[in-house]
Amino acid sequence: MKPKLKGYKLSESADIDLEDIFDYSEYHHGISQAAKYLTDLDLVFDALVLNPQIGRKRDEIKKGLYSIPEQEHVIFYRILKDHIRIVRVLHGSKDLPKHF
Repeated sequence: MKPKLKGYKLSESADIDLEDIFDYSEYHHGISQAAKYLTDLDLVFDALVLNPQIGRKRDEIKKGLYSIPEQEHVIFYRILKDHIRIVRVLHGSKDLPKHF
């Protein structure tokens, strides 16, 4: 039986991505919409902890990398021994492989 994951951790890059997403959303849609969007992303992070295999394997970008779309963004993550590591949260229109 696989050990239960204890949560998720953000990489430094993912933390910056989330700050940028919040700032952009706040500027274009207001603070309440920006906060809701980050809450929605957090719900996906929690879902990944419970079911890490729901994402798509992205070995063509980097070995061991997974991704899952959420609204306009793509969440990239790794499944580690005791947690999920959120590597990046990038807008779907970006040239995704160049960010790794």
